[in-house]
Amino acid sequence: MTTLHHPFLQSLATLLLLLQVGCGAAQLGMCAPHTKEEGTPHQNWVECFEQPVSYREVTHSVFCLNDGSSKPPVLLLHEMTGLSPGTLAYAEELSKDFTVYVPLLFGEKGRFSPASGLWAYWFRGLIDFFPGGEWGIPSQGSPPVISWLRTVVQAVGERHGAQTIGIIGNCMTGPLPLALLDHPRVTAVVVAQPALPMRFWWSTDSDRESLGLSTEDLQIARQSMAKIYGLRFETDCMADRAKQQTLRREFGDRFRDGEIPARDYQPDGKPINAHSTLIGSWKQEGPTGQPSRDARAQVRLFFLTELEDHGHVSSGQ
Repeated sequence: MTTLHHPFLQSLATLLLLLQVGCGAAQLGMCAPHTKEEGTPHQNWVECFEQPVSYREVTHSVFCLNDGSSKPPVLLLHEMTGLSPGTLAYAEELSKDFTVYVPLLFGEKGRFSPASGLWAYWFRGLIDFFPGGEWGIPSQGSPPVISWLRTVVQAVGERHGAQTIGIIGNCMTGPLPLALLDHPRVTAVVVAQPALPMRFWWSTDSDRESLGLSTEDLQIARQSMAKIYGLRFETDCMADRAKQQTLRREFGDRFRDGEIPARDYQPDGKPINAHSTLIGSWKQEGPTGQPSRDARAQVRLFFLTELEDHGHVSSGQ
């Protein structure tokens, strides 16, 4: 790849990238509105391990309730809004049945911050979500954060003995659980509104169909026997329906399509922009509230069934 060393070229590339981010943010607001979430965590989320998890030059904290390891483990990856109060509240809901692990990939624990997600993606922040490339020019391959997440899955597996593992990805982390199917005890994953690769104001048919992963990681996922549950709102234009079709094509009977029909959240036929199936659209009131609550219930049953069948653990109450 050509390296941009000349100061003028570097400045021009930076300007173009800033323009792209601005346009991308505008489209993001229209296609995938990340509005203020509902839900407040009430428990004490602490570092799960003796110290933050490190792999090579990448280090991040992983939080849990430190309530033991008797329940099957679920790794919850937050979306672009960060490890927000709404995300932690959802983690607490899951913790009734599972031992939940929530990595802090960017931003601050307990803070709603979509800007930190955009920064991490476009400017190659600490976790480097951008799948390779330089000065905003993309290259092929899975995001480098996957290698770090594999280290986390290994640590969770060691803590939980023979129990099997579930993983949930959301939005820009949506497809990442597929790349973690190289661990033999990951038996069930949720791919919620997958948005990678995020091209914003331009995209090709290949982009819309892509899951943002390398050929090698997809091959690993194909060889796994894990079940895959895909979620999206029917009218979501960030998590294109073509990605659901890719999941169905790649994984066949192992894939369960959980697309939420527009009629369930557009009862009067009035267009509603909806994106975050499990966290951002969960509301006490409003048209997306009940579909999101239903999606949460289906995810719970999906994990109870798949982790119980493979891990021989109690499903709880």
